[in-house]
Amino acid sequence: MAFFYKTCTMARIPICRQCRSKYQAWIGASRVMTHSSHLICHRTCSDSAHKPRFNPISIQMLSQHLHEQIFKVDKRRKQKTPSSDDIEKSIEHLKEHGLWGKDVQTLPDVNFKLPKLYGRNIDEHFQILANKQSDKYMKLSEALAFGSLPTMPQEWAFTKGWTMYDGNGGRVDVDYPLEDAVVFDVECLMTEGLFPTLAVAASTEAWYSWCSERLVEEHLTLSPRITPDNLIPMETAASFRPSESTRWKERLIIGHNVSFDRSFIKEQYYLKGTKTRFLDTLSLHMAVSGLTTYQRALWMADRTGKGAKTQYLAKKALKKSAGPPSTEWLGASSPNNLADVYALYSRDNERLDKSKRDTFISGTMEDVRSDFQELMSYCAKDVEATHVVFTHLLPKFYERFPHPVTFAATLEMGQAYLPVNHNWERYLRESQETYDDLQQEMKLALMHLANDACQLMQDDSYKEDPWLWELDWSTEDYKLKKEVVRRKPRGNSKDLRENDRTPSSTSQDDGKMNHETERPDGEDERRTMGASQGGSETMAEEDGLTEEERLEQEAREERLRDVMETADRMPKIKQHMVGYPMWYRELCPRKIDEDWAPGPCLISSQVRVAPKLLRLTWEGYPLHYEAKHGWGYLVPGRTEDTMGEELKEEEGGDEENNMKEHFPLHALKSFVQDKIPEDNMSLPEMTSHFTELDSQASLVQSEVEDYWTHSEDESTSDENDRIPSPKPAVIPDPNGPSSGPERHGQRPRTDVKIPGCWFYRLPHKDGGSNKVGNPLAKDFLNKLEDGTLGSAGGAQATRILEINKLISFWRNASKRINSQMVVDLEKNHLPRTVTRNHDYDEDGFYGAIIPRVIAAGTVTRRAVEPTWLTASNARTDRVGSELKAMVQAPPGYHLVGADVDSQELWIAALLGDANFAGFHACTALGWMTLQGKKSDGTDMHSVTASTIGISREHAKIINYGRIYGAGRPFAVRLLMQFNHKMSLEEAREKANKMYAATKGLRMHKIEEKATEFLIKHKLLDNEDDRYISTAKLRQISKHIKPGKRSLLTNGKEWTKGSESAMFNQLESIAHADHPKTPVLKSSISRALEPKRVNNEFLTSRVNWVVQSSAVDYLHLMLVCMRWLFEQYHIDGRFCISIHDEVRYLVTSEDRYRAALALQITNLLTRCMFAYKMGMADLPQSVAFFSAVDIDTVLRKEVTMDCQTPSNPYGLQRGYGIPAGEALDVYHILEKSNNGCLTKSSSTGSSNSSSSSSSLKTAAKSSQ
Repeated sequence: MAFFYKTCTMARIPICRQCRSKYQAWIGASRVMTHSSHLICHRTCSDSAHKPRFNPISIQMLSQHLHEQIFKVDKRRKQKTPSSDDIEKSIEHLKEHGLWGKDVQTLPDVNFKLPKLYGRNIDEHFQILANKQSDKYMKLSEALAFGSLPTMPQEWAFTKGWTMYDGNGGRVDVDYPLEDAVVFDVECLMTEGLFPTLAVAASTEAWYSWCSERLVEEHLTLSPRITPDNLIPMETAASFRPSESTRWKERLIIGHNVSFDRSFIKEQYYLKGTKTRFLDTLSLHMAVSGLTTYQRALWMADRTGKGAKTQYLAKKALKKSAGPPSTEWLGASSPNNLADVYALYSRDNERLDKSKRDTFISGTMEDVRSDFQELMSYCAKDVEATHVVFTHLLPKFYERFPHPVTFAATLEMGQAYLPVNHNWERYLRESQETYDDLQQEMKLALMHLANDACQLMQDDSYKEDPWLWELDWSTEDYKLKKEVVRRKPRGNSKDLRENDRTPSSTSQDDGKMNHETERPDGEDERRTMGASQGGSETMAEEDGLTEEERLEQEAREERLRDVMETADRMPKIKQHMVGYPMWYRELCPRKIDEDWAPGPCLISSQVRVAPKLLRLTWEGYPLHYEAKHGWGYLVPGRTEDTMGEELKEEEGGDEENNMKEHFPLHALKSFVQDKIPEDNMSLPEMTSHFTELDSQASLVQSEVEDYWTHSEDESTSDENDRIPSPKPAVIPDPNGPSSGPERHGQRPRTDVKIPGCWFYRLPHKDGGSNKVGNPLAKDFLNKLEDGTLGSAGGAQATRILEINKLISFWRNASKRINSQMVVDLEKNHLPRTVTRNHDYDEDGFYGAIIPRVIAAGTVTRRAVEPTWLTASNARTDRVGSELKAMVQAPPGYHLVGADVDSQELWIAALLGDANFAGFHACTALGWMTLQGKKSDGTDMHSVTASTIGISREHAKIINYGRIYGAGRPFAVRLLMQFNHKMSLEEAREKANKMYAATKGLRMHKIEEKATEFLIKHKLLDNEDDRYISTAKLRQISKHIKPGKRSLLTNGKEWTKGSESAMFNQLESIAHADHPKTPVLKSSISRALEPKRVNNEFLTSRVNWVVQSSAVDYLHLMLVCMRWLFEQYHIDGRFCISIHDEVRYLVTSEDRYRAALALQITNLLTRCMFAYKMGMADLPQSVAFFSAVDIDTVLRKEVTMDCQTPSNPYGLQRGYGIPAGEALDVYHILEKSNNGCLTKSSSTGSSNSSSSSSSLKTAAKSSQ
């Protein structure tokens, strides 16, 4: 109660008598009351000024105090109030979906004084803010875009640092480029590490070149550690050190993929940041003329004249209703590389010569020195081309993105900054060591399995193994050099013939004679052997050997003699692994190899023999590999009557067929019966059970796959949502699936002729037409976890599979992580906030990473970066997955951020509400988004999950796919991917049920005038039936003249679904002549405009509406946060944005004010969206972040300890990093003096007034 009273007093909110008396009673009784009880007491007050506000369907809205501050009375804009008909329509709609009458949650009201907003409404407020933040940069960009560059120098100076070239041929050394706006490009020699080698900049006044010390000073041996002094200065001299009093100047740097160039600029690593901003021509191109992934493939095929485009045109030709395929978009866009972008925008379609790029990729520093002039000119030509592109793109960008927030936020997105410390090196070291240990353990275990398998060759046991039978067990014989036959002495031919007929050792006497009459060449050897033999006889007599034992000994000696006589025939280079099977030999390195080691040490989980050695199974059936189909599994049950004939009829491949005839079918049947009882079902019963499903499963599965890969082909929503029905009389493909038992939606491949077995492909994540290359890849890790993919190889094989899962993340991401450019910040580069903090370590390492984020890397303008924006959260079974937690604030700083709750879902629901009845939660989707709770199963994902009987997590994926424009085939494919045991028929049934309940039915909308006519002539029963099916329309059309039929309907719309209104609005925007986002009016890419694509690529256009609106949301947040930081002197900077979360790096003393600024930002951004949708109000449930994270590390949850195999003790015990704070708006108000953004009451007003004076001027001028 005390908090409530203090809150109202400070905010100058009148307090009613009832609340005042309650407060006095509370003081008298000295009772302790919680924060929520204060507000509940206030809510239940009878005074109308303090009662919660509700909309017509009982959804709690903003408090009266907040509402009055945000939604000012704008005389130019008429406030809309829902009519009684709209309210009744909404109630009926909610009743249809079982939501009306459900309990709604009432939250404590939030009341505090907001910063003063500028302009007459919230839209003008954001325009004023953005104009102030970007005005100087706009002028700089326009001056550079509309100006021309001087003549390029013919000769470049080979000197360290910057050299300026004026237009008259003179040149002078400078500390950095003097102009405020330049076009910039850096070249880095990859073989020398992450150091810049040379750079070129150009302005409207001069050209500049920069050479690194490593390039100019040949004799230098420099440290591999990167410091700011190794980088390129763009604002300061070499001796400059940043301080608190440094006054930075607004500067603008233009580049193509400029985030790469930014990472080599010295001043960008200063913790406090500067006022230099970056504009990326790659991002501008993607926003103006970007291509989707599928369009990019078609564009490349158009240039080569083959491939995907031919298939695309053939497919479109079969769809008569879609009209001829459009190709106009091909000339309106290009891929993202500078050469193609320059060719698109240059007048003469000139192309850049990029041949010199190879020197920087694979050359040496000496190569650069020897070809310095050409390489510097190559870099300068890239700068010149970037300027040409920029001059064409900037006017188009202004035209297509008119709201100043877009430009201002694009500049802010280019300021990403990630602080790290000594724990970064520790993380790399321990992750790699853990990976190496596990990798070595896995290799040794695989080597043991290979050695054990090799032993099966002795008694041909491998022939009875369902996995090893088909390996190459052939061996190589030991090869000797040809025998040199010496010329025999001349003699009587008769004697020679007699010698030829006489065996060399037919008896003991003959043996003695032969030894005595040998050729003189080996006389010493023969005497030695004879003496040995005589000695052996004597020893035999002395030792008492029997005659049989003596003969056996002589035979051994004879064999030894034969071997010794071949000594001179041995090859100089020894043969590799003679006598071992071929598959084993391929795993063993040759002794001449530098990395030779004994045994099959070339084995890994990536080699093709590994799944067989592990005896992998799919649902208990052994895996089998076919070159044509990839990995699959063998299921017994194929009749053997026809197999012999089929194998005989095969032409060619006799050796392969003979091998398949010896398949160990009995061993497989025994294994299956032991491992897969399947309710004691016999194999014949099992086979008959498989044949119950639809025979066209593979055909539909292929089309489902085609949908997602080429979903842009669909020209109408109807086709996008249609699941093909089975077609009769389909001629089976002899090389594909045909007859045979269906299993989980697919039929076996009949061209794989293994006696008694059916071969089924492993399901690929991209659909049935793709073959699986490695069942141990990361895409199958979830199948290992749920037991679908298993092993019959015992505990050792199970351990190998476990290790393979543990190392999967580091194996795939280590190269990207190790390539991060970490710059070491010395003490004189750090602010006093860090160096004077008691936790600062004089001998410690403090650094920073500039993530190379492309601000608009996709056609929806989403940011793209390969490491940080794709990093997963820490998992206990993934080595190195604690990556994000290694971004750690320096002493005296905190990371403050939040995740936008259901951002895209709320935007989609808001569009539907505005289109349906014009107020919040008037649709089922809107109600579930605002009031649905996971605990009682009323949120959207829980409702979908219960409707079709799947998990909530799977329902969440399908829901977002549907909102992004994916149709029923996509849902079918996902359902079968989530549960591979689900039949196609079952998946189809579930998808139809789900889409009928959510998206609804596609029906024709009758014109109002036509309704009266149809009712009058009894062709329509009820005037409320504004929507009719296609069948009903055909029936009515029979009674209408052909020329009048087009007047009956006004297109098609979705009806009767919980999301019908939302989809109608999305498709309305996507079908518009010039699609724009509803809030900031951002235009779609020229390559997706309907006039250029002939109404194709609808999925991409619907997806663009939602995702590009989410980018607008982020841009509004960035602009608002920059305003609050500057106005209230919150010491911090933008850190990074990952999908729907933002993070800021702020000083520790300002962390709670920064958290409050985030809550205010979310409130104003959501209000902006609602205002632009025609709703001057906002529900309380989405007004604020559910929690703002205040932490010292970057992690998903502040309590996540990030335990992994490489960090077994977690952050708390292993690194000494405590948990952070997650504060809701009520706790933030407590910690910020009830919503006060100023540091103190005395300085706050002066700071606020001084920083806002320019904004007031801008507001007056706009009015």
